[in-house]
Amino acid sequence: MKISLKAFPKIYFVFLVLSIFFILSGCGGFGGSEKKIDYYTLEYSAPLPAGSNNLPFVINIGRFKSPLYNSDKIVYRINDFQTNEYVYHRWEKDPARLVSYFLFRDLKNSGLFKGVFTFDAGFAATHSVSGTVDGFFEDDRGKTWEAVLSLDIVLMAENEPDLSRKIIFQRKYATRKVCAKKNPKALAEAMSKAMHELSGQIINDIYKSLSEKVQ
Repeated sequence: MKISLKAFPKIYFVFLVLSIFFILSGCGGFGGSEKKIDYYTLEYSAPLPAGSNNLPFVINIGRFKSPLYNSDKIVYRINDFQTNEYVYHRWEKDPARLVSYFLFRDLKNSGLFKGVFTFDAGFAATHSVSGTVDGFFEDDRGKTWEAVLSLDIVLMAENEPDLSRKIIFQRKYATRKVCAKKNPKALAEAMSKAMHELSGQIINDIYKSLSEKVQ
């Protein structure tokens, strides 16, 4: 079959359009080869109870804040006064939500209190726990990478008009855990160990402080 010279420009145009389409598809222009994002969370067994007696208090876990880590992006440090973020590796939720959820889970599973609820559950509580996530990052400045976790926790008595008695304690909790490898998954494992440690300390301090109220 002969192709006329008049038809050639149209064939050339169609070929050019198809070539551009396949080039863009291969480069991710249509999302075909765009790199996926990996999400990470904390995984650990709840700490063992700090005591044996169930206390007659209902605890409300308030909304936590994290001014420096207010997104799901994983933050790491390679130099002083400088932070960076992974592009294709993120937390499942932002650090404040992760910490508040796991502290709620651990307090509830401890069985040490009459009830433990989140702030949006709508239940009246005798005491509330709130906090700030001051540190939640991967420290790459040493020979080994470390997960850094730092929390500021406040335990308050609800319906207490006397401000001097309303705040039962405000304490700082901090720890570092070595990452087994230099990758985000190892960070998640190390951060899980850090949260396990601090959660146990916080629960123990809450139990000790409130047990004094029933003596």
